[in-house]
Amino acid sequence: MVLNLRARLAALEAARTAAPVLFTPEETVEAARRYEASLHDREEPDPRAQAYWATATLHQLAADYDAMLKGASAPWE
Repeated sequence: MVLNLRARLAALEAARTAAPVLFTPEETVEAARRYEASLHDREEPDPRAQAYWATATLHQLAADYDAMLKGASAPWE
């Protein structure tokens, strides 16, 4: 059964088409600048967020992440 699943997943991945992401040189420079600036941006961690990550179950993390992808705010906010 696992071998069949692996073969099916491999076939799905092989058939998947994804458009290549192309950036202009200006976009590349701007992205590099924003990334470098974010490396030096040290914020104090939110104690509510730390408590959430330390105590949430895997099921809760998955459900909350799914909700956040749909536009919900973070559970600790």
